[in-house]
Amino acid sequence: MEQIAARVYVNFDYEGANVGCILTDVGAIVVDTPLIPEDGKAWAAEVASIADNVLFVFNTDHHRAHILGNQYFDAPVIAHELAWKEMANYKDAFIERTKNMFKRQPEIAAQFNEVVIKKPEIAFTGRLIVKKGGREIHFVHMGGHTPATSGLWLPEERVLFTGDVVVVGEHPSLGQSNTREWLAELTRLRKTSLTCSVPGHGPLCNVEATLPVSEYIRAMRSKVRNQYRSGRTKSEAAVVISQMIDYFPYRQGDKSFVEKRIRAGVSRVYDEMKAIYGEE
Repeated sequence: MEQIAARVYVNFDYEGANVGCILTDVGAIVVDTPLIPEDGKAWAAEVASIADNVLFVFNTDHHRAHILGNQYFDAPVIAHELAWKEMANYKDAFIERTKNMFKRQPEIAAQFNEVVIKKPEIAFTGRLIVKKGGREIHFVHMGGHTPATSGLWLPEERVLFTGDVVVVGEHPSLGQSNTREWLAELTRLRKTSLTCSVPGHGPLCNVEATLPVSEYIRAMRSKVRNQYRSGRTKSEAAVVISQMIDYFPYRQGDKSFVEKRIRAGVSRVYDEMKAIYGEE
């Protein structure tokens, strides 16, 4: 766990998304929880080592990398209303799909037998401001990555937890995105004066980290647009996968996972192009 500002901590080392902890005079606010159950327990223990209690757990979106450790915290979950709607529909099949991600690591897959989806009890739409224990904390809808994606802003420290609107050194996930909104949000962030940003994935960064994400999204839009306007079907447009695969590095053995992520992005952007240009 790394301290990045006064009483603001982040752990960048768990599998899945970055997780954070903000201390107030009356308890902690946790930002996201780890994907793997043993990591979730470890994160809860880390927080307990510096905080007497947890006031809230904040999920930046509804994806499994941000929420599966919620159950290890005795505190209500806050998330955007659309994240709440998504998580309200998670059933046993969601857990089974998560287990299947680790089918080559049965010792990890078995951990998910104990997972219960802890859903948000508090939902917001645009912005929720909490003044608690001497701190002012803003939960802010950002969108782009998913309709629900939100960040946490500390105005005094000028620290922003961006969720997956910003990721560093890896392929952004476009499968549920609105890429035009995402680009607009990244442009807005570049005009914001920040001390630092905690991205959804990757190391601590500043606003310059938005540039590679914008470039990636623009490249994806351009390549898929060319495919669409050339009359190619969505399946034919999958040729873009090979054109994008080396845009960011990936770990050995993760190629199929990255290809699946890009394929979902191609499909999403193809639908966006169809909505813009219609049947040509």
